[in-house]
Amino acid sequence: MAFFKGKARGNRTAIYLRSVFQSHLETLGSSVQKHAGKVLFVAILVLSTFCVGLKSAQIHSKVHQLWIQEGGRLESELAYTQKTIGEDESSTHQLLIQTAHDPNASVLHPLALQSHLEVLMKATAVKVHMYDTEWGLRDMCNSPTSPSFEGHYYIEQILKHLIPCSIITPLDCFWEGSQLLGPETPVYIPGLNQRLMWSTLNPSEVMQFMKQQMSDQKISFDFDTVEQYMKRAAISSGYMEKPCLNPRHPMCPDTAPNKNSSQPPDVGAILSGGCYGYAAKYMHWPEQLIVGGAQRNRSGHLKKAKALQTVVQLMTEKEMYDQWQDNYKVHHIGWTQQKAAEVLNAWQRNFSREVEQLLRKQSRIAANYDIYVFSSATLDDILAKFSHPSALSIVIGVAATVLYAFCTLLRWRDPVRGQSSVGVAGVLLMCFSTAAGLGLCALLGIVFNAASTQVVPFLALGLGVDHIFMLTAAYAESNRKEQTKLILKKVGPSILFSACSTAGSFFAAVFIPVPALKVFCLQAAIVMCFNLAAALLVFPAMISLDLRRRTAGRADIFCCCFPVWKEQPKAPGLTMNNNNVRGSRHVKNCNNMRMSGQLQQQSLNPAPAQNPLLEPLAANSVASSLVPSFSLASFAFRYYTPFLMRSWVKFLAVMGFLCALIFSLYEATALQDGLDIIDLVPKHSNEHKFLDAQSRLFGFYSMYAVTQGNFEYPTQQQLLCDYHEAFVRVPHVIKNDNGGLPDFWLILFRDWLTNLQRIFDDAVADKSLTTEGWHPNATSDAILAYKLIVQTGHVDNPVDKNLVVTNRLVSSDGIINPKAFYNYLSAWATNDVFAYGASQGKLYPEPRQYYHAPTEYDLKIPKSLPLVYAQMPFYLHGLTDTSEIKTLIGHIRDLSVKYEGFGLPNYPSGIPFIFWEQYMTLRSSLALILVCALLAALVLVSLLLLSVWAAVLVIVTVLASLVQIFGAMTLLGIKLSAIPAVILILGVGMMLCFKAHHYDDRMKRRKII
Repeated sequence: MAFFKGKARGNRTAIYLRSVFQSHLETLGSSVQKHAGKVLFVAILVLSTFCVGLKSAQIHSKVHQLWIQEGGRLESELAYTQKTIGEDESSTHQLLIQTAHDPNASVLHPLALQSHLEVLMKATAVKVHMYDTEWGLRDMCNSPTSPSFEGHYYIEQILKHLIPCSIITPLDCFWEGSQLLGPETPVYIPGLNQRLMWSTLNPSEVMQFMKQQMSDQKISFDFDTVEQYMKRAAISSGYMEKPCLNPRHPMCPDTAPNKNSSQPPDVGAILSGGCYGYAAKYMHWPEQLIVGGAQRNRSGHLKKAKALQTVVQLMTEKEMYDQWQDNYKVHHIGWTQQKAAEVLNAWQRNFSREVEQLLRKQSRIAANYDIYVFSSATLDDILAKFSHPSALSIVIGVAATVLYAFCTLLRWRDPVRGQSSVGVAGVLLMCFSTAAGLGLCALLGIVFNAASTQVVPFLALGLGVDHIFMLTAAYAESNRKEQTKLILKKVGPSILFSACSTAGSFFAAVFIPVPALKVFCLQAAIVMCFNLAAALLVFPAMISLDLRRRTAGRADIFCCCFPVWKEQPKAPGLTMNNNNVRGSRHVKNCNNMRMSGQLQQQSLNPAPAQNPLLEPLAANSVASSLVPSFSLASFAFRYYTPFLMRSWVKFLAVMGFLCALIFSLYEATALQDGLDIIDLVPKHSNEHKFLDAQSRLFGFYSMYAVTQGNFEYPTQQQLLCDYHEAFVRVPHVIKNDNGGLPDFWLILFRDWLTNLQRIFDDAVADKSLTTEGWHPNATSDAILAYKLIVQTGHVDNPVDKNLVVTNRLVSSDGIINPKAFYNYLSAWATNDVFAYGASQGKLYPEPRQYYHAPTEYDLKIPKSLPLVYAQMPFYLHGLTDTSEIKTLIGHIRDLSVKYEGFGLPNYPSGIPFIFWEQYMTLRSSLALILVCALLAALVLVSLLLLSVWAAVLVIVTVLASLVQIFGAMTLLGIKLSAIPAVILILGVGMMLCFKAHHYDDRMKRRKII
């Protein structure tokens, strides 16, 4: 007790505070040693109880569950979408990309497209058998809705079988694209000699044939509705007039422009500007969506391209559930949305598997091209696979740590003083406490993810075992009379300070606005607290039991089998046990208190020198005699330290540090943000290759601008149009042929009404319509227009025939009649189903159904409920890095806020916002957390060392280290994301631990050897 004898040097308050910590730890050690068996029994019960909690662990593996900020703007937006329409995904896509093996080769030639077709034909034909039912693409794809006809069910069935799935593909520029559309079973039409498939179907000719045949048979049918349906969608000759990839193919139609041509088609010229599906008005596939890595000639035509892309549009799980819930096909299985999701995911997996098998069988395709497949299901499968803990990995990690502890702590020459058994027990204790900590996390409802299952156990085990090695090192240097309390007194403060610093850093990182990393840090902090408690409470009980074995003279291994060993006497003060150097090797953490030097000084107890300057020399001479000749300690003591003490070396070291600091500060200003989705996927997987090709050659994403409720859609139509038009000025949004945007639901709605108004005016001019009604020669559309015009929009007085004279469906400035807006909406959604489906508006509440029948004299049209959700679809391209996506998000968010101020509640939705929105606030969040962590460190170090100056020096050195880390990240090309942010915050705790111990040791000793 040098402090009470007046012989201690340094800050008296700091030394006193440290003595208080040591006193409490000494008391704790004494109590644990007295009740070692009880402590172990209670600890096993408590830890086992918490381990049971692992059974209730929940694992999140979907991207939106891992990356969306909790309580943030994006989470509230997705919650609104989920609450309103019952799902948080607006679309499901199965994507396929084809590239050439040669990176300089072009895919703009017929052979490449024929290979593309062959793969798609095989892949889209896959089936999945689930719930005693067979499911194919036709059961789950997005396809336009066919019109309904009263009393002619078989015609409805013919149209439903003929209308195919929507597939965005470059093959739609050619006749071969029809081969993807089927149908699987050719459609038979009475009187027509051939069974119809899209490869032989000319819709206009078939329609005229049916019209003529039913007219001859005097069968009444409303062909006007079908013709208007086809006209509005621009369905004409189908694929019969498109060029063939193989002009000499026997099935290439005679109407193809290059039939029997000896020249291959100019694929680049044909694909320039994009492709059109069978319904040209609503099925325009932009060039940027289907062709990647394009090079053009002076006229803008495609000259070369590196990739082709096809997008198979599938239903969402809710859409599929709604589609089949009333169908006899699922009545026996208890159809739910979860089962719909399972069917969708199973089909997507089979699609990917079929492509892989085809490439293995078809050496011709695999020899020339790489084909990559991707879907949300496969990405979720990969994340789910890596989110579940691997029992084999955990066993290997624990076994390796146990073996290391056993080998390094084993003493062959002095088995009594060995610590291998207690070291192995300590490692197993840390495993036990880590599992218990994770069990508590599960009981608290903290969800698990890939980071918490794959990283936290090993990280916690490594940091916990460090405490075990520190305690065993102190235990090795003690004699059999030195009790557990003295061991805790020596190294307990260091372990406590180290664990508090690390756990505090993890708790500080909890404020990172990314759920995956927030959960990781919170779980790591809780587990660190468990490991600290195990190291200071339970492991000393193990040491106490081992002390009894050591006192009894029993061997470390198989103590009950070997006879009592006689401990070899040690020369007082001069003998170091043969495990000191080995033990110092174990303690690689900054918590090493360099106890060997202290013990040497205590044991030697040299006489005080007359000259204070001789004290270091005396200590150095004694220390040099005790350091082994061939060791790192010998090299550091005899060569490295004297070299550092030279004046010119000090000067160069300081100047080098300042130069490195200034250079790092300069480089840190160029640090970029970035963590792509590709970084979440295993590097050599097919999904990784797809994402790499997609980001390099396409950068394609879909997004939606969502408008909400609490907004009067009928009276604010111009504001909606202005909002849609504002996206023309947003970079990376794909435009149409005229440089504008594709029409959204309100424009298509207005165009339909404008066409009906024109038909109505013509009917009034030829007197087939009057104020009181219509004549037999009035067309179906004219009658529908009449019914719409007489709608008042009032539920109590829905119809007023006097409006025929004064009312207009659409005003001269393009505004739909606001009073009857929702009546018109009911009619449009039901009677112009192709346009309604193609708009992707997802209007909610869904408009009420009104099937127009010309023979129906009831003029009342039901009024739909006010809209609370609608969306405008957009395609994005060229988004190849995080900076571009951040710029896009900022631009769209500014646009959203601007129109929010105009009274239009809205928000954007899509993958770019789900995954990259975090980067908009990541730097500010990281800066705030680092400031809080450093301020907390300043207070903590000041209290522990009771020296503000020492605390300031610690913070300054930590800041300098952070600046150098930022500079090194820039030089190494490591981008700033949430993952490096967590590592940086953890690094603050580790650096704080090292620096604080350095200054603590400096205060205790005048010289550090």
